[in-house]
Amino acid sequence: MTISKLTTKTALVTAAVAVALSAGAGSAAAAPPGPPGPPGPPGPPVPAPWVPNGPGVNAGAPGNPLPPGQGYLPPPGHRADYDDVVPVWAPPAPPPPPWAPWLPVVWNADLPAWGVWWNGGFIQL
Repeated sequence: MTISKLTTKTALVTAAVAVALSAGAGSAAAAPPGPPGPPGPPGPPVPAPWVPNGPGVNAGAPGNPLPPGQGYLPPPGHRADYDDVVPVWAPPAPPPPPWAPWLPVVWNADLPAWGVWWNGGFIQL
C-alpha cells in the first residue's frame, strides 16, 4: 500500500510541476511589444454637418435656385412611380383594393407587378 501511495503522490506532483512549467513557458515565449509604427496616411476629410436649406439643397430659396426645368420635383431617376413605365406585356391594372379604395394602383418595375403603396411598403395586388 505504501508503494501505491508513493507512486500516486509522485504522479500528482509531476503533473502539477508540468502544468506550472508549461504555463510559464507559454508566457515567456511571447515577444515583447515593439515601438509604435509610423502614423498612417491622412483619412478622408470629415464632411460638414448638414444644414437645412444650406448650399446644395434644392429648396428654391434665395441663394439656392433649383436646376432649370426641375420645378420642385426630385431629380430624374428618383421619382418612384413617375419613372416606372408600364411595359407592353404587363396585364391591365386591377381595381383598387376594397380595404383602401383611395390608394392609387401603380406599377412597380422592381417587382414587375401592380400594387399600392401603404405605410411605406408596396403591397402587390
